[in-house]
Amino acid sequence: MQTSSESVASRFYYLINTHAILLETDVRAEVLSGQAICPLPFAPTWCAGLISLRGELYPVVNMHQVLQGQSFTNTPQLLLIQHPRFSPIILTCDGYPRQLKLPTQDMKLQVGENLPSWIPHILPHNNNTLLVADHGRLLRHLQRTQGS
Repeated sequence: MQTSSESVASRFYYLINTHAILLETDVRAEVLSGQAICPLPFAPTWCAGLISLRGELYPVVNMHQVLQGQSFTNTPQLLLIQHPRFSPIILTCDGYPRQLKLPTQDMKLQVGENLPSWIPHILPHNNNTLLVADHGRLLRHLQRTQGS
């Protein structure tokens, strides 16, 4: 039972297969529906293509490829993320983002093993493991690997 002295953080996460990726508090996200991904020839493996949204073109990051090394099998959900230091970008994910209420005393970050550098920590929560992402680090990495 939660007492009034406990502080609770409201956070959002999205799924890539069975992996729960926690969004940073300063990253804005918008769920997109009904958008067609236009494939790009000779694109890096992480790029699923482009989307035209409100008159702008956005690259689509195939998060299944980035995290698991394989492409999505079903039609993915698309998530527009707006990081404060980068241009907006679209991510593939499985389902809509979900909200968590995390008591601050339970926010005990741990260092994960064998995780990509853009996931510096994990957070155990209710017998699950949340991957604490640094989307800025991911976007810097993708910028460096545009030709891959």
